[in-house]
Amino acid sequence: MSNIRVDLESVQVTDGQGVGEGDFELRLQVQEGSHQIVWPSLNSSARVDQNGSPYNINREVATYAVDSGSLTKRFTVDVTEVDKGTLGQDDYGSGSIQFELTPGMAPKTQTATITLKRPKMKTNGAVKVTMSAQAA
Repeated sequence: MSNIRVDLESVQVTDGQGVGEGDFELRLQVQEGSHQIVWPSLNSSARVDQNGSPYNINREVATYAVDSGSLTKRFTVDVTEVDKGTLGQDDYGSGSIQFELTPGMAPKTQTATITLKRPKMKTNGAVKVTMSAQAA
């Protein structure tokens, strides 16, 4: 039997919100079954450079025991770009990342590009979320 750990590795802005907007204030929620993490925390956000390299998170989402064969796990990723101004509104996006977990597997990395928007509005930016799976 092998234990396979799945981590939320990083987030990177891939499409900014325009000249008038600054960096993104992001909050991520990753969930698979009963496993869930919120980064950085439920009522906060982290500043991510609109034109920068990936922001390293490196947080464990879950560890799975895999006896034989493969185990498919699909992670839902919800992104909120928190607008702290008095006239703005938060932007939201959702995507998913799937892994095939096998005993003794080599490390794998998967990404999802998630577009952000306000309800009933046009797209307003995008981020790339990276997760990894490897033997624990």
